[in-house]
Amino acid sequence: MEAGAAYPVTLAVDYPERQLRWKTLLRLFLAIPVFIFALFIVGAQWAMACAIWIAIVLRGRIPCWMFDSQVALTRWQVRALSYCLLLTDSYPPFEGDYPIRFDVEYPERVSRWKVLFWKIFTATPHMVVLGFLWIGAYVAIVIAWFAILFTGRFPRSLHGYVAGVIRWSMRVQAYVFSLTDEYPPFSLSPEAGPAGRDTYIVSSVIGWLLGAGMAALVGAAFFLGRETVRVPVSYDDLTAGRVTANEAAAEIWNVNVALTNAVDPADDVFPLLLAGEDKRLVAFRFELDNDSGHTRRVWDSDFNLKDSDGKGHGPLLVIASGRPTPVKFKDDTSIEATVIFEIEDDTQPDELRYQAHFLEGKRVIYEFE
Repeated sequence: MEAGAAYPVTLAVDYPERQLRWKTLLRLFLAIPVFIFALFIVGAQWAMACAIWIAIVLRGRIPCWMFDSQVALTRWQVRALSYCLLLTDSYPPFEGDYPIRFDVEYPERVSRWKVLFWKIFTATPHMVVLGFLWIGAYVAIVIAWFAILFTGRFPRSLHGYVAGVIRWSMRVQAYVFSLTDEYPPFSLSPEAGPAGRDTYIVSSVIGWLLGAGMAALVGAAFFLGRETVRVPVSYDDLTAGRVTANEAAAEIWNVNVALTNAVDPADDVFPLLLAGEDKRLVAFRFELDNDSGHTRRVWDSDFNLKDSDGKGHGPLLVIASGRPTPVKFKDDTSIEATVIFEIEDDTQPDELRYQAHFLEGKRVIYEFE
């Protein structure tokens, strides 16, 4: 890396001496078509990034047409972002001159082993810093919005700051998308060159440590969140109505679940539901008490029955508070749910599982004796 060399990703933003008040006042409405088209642009950028990553792994370089396409997509992204953030009054065109100029130097060779994960982890310190910088940028934009309405001008210092945050973000994006292997500088300045070797090493170590820590937290949350509460229940007592709510109850994250009754067979109770040949209906009644502090829902997919042959069954119908699911139940309220299954005549219910979406891996399994 040459001392004093410019970073290969550049963004120049012309400062507007005057801006129209009415365009600033109505910017959110004027920018609606920009927002909509930007969604397609972002999707195209990620699709092109995947194609570029594959090309780098196979060839060690980016085909020129892929590189030019990605730069063109990013250029329009920068124009749209700058327009929405009030840096210019000019509506973002698809081509031609514009007061926001973005460009990237074409790299003759790109490292295969740095593609994707290495760059994401090494760029993590940048993303952390940018998170704070963007908070400041949004505050600056709110101040600038009022300043333009009263004075017709975007304060020059705030304009330079917001432009610098976008510049920094685009350098990091180009690095992660492998449009360059040069490590981005921690700088808002347009004159900043690639980060030095020491900065790169320290940032890489921090990035990998942060990545490892995040992976550990996700793994811990996944494994700790997978809890199964097993409740043994006499099936004969359950169908005879001799099981109380307390005897077949479980509490998971402030949601109390109780299996209170079963009807087997239930064909006469639900005459509108016709069981198949050599099959019968069985029904179970639950009481759910919500003390979680949030509104919850009951879904068909919350329930599953395993028979004595080891076969799993989803419910034919779930009725909660007299209505087919999904049904909401608010905090500090209780709800009754009737769950109906169809099983073979020559089998018996063996396990009944309740695993709601909001329990995040936790479940109750009633084991019938």
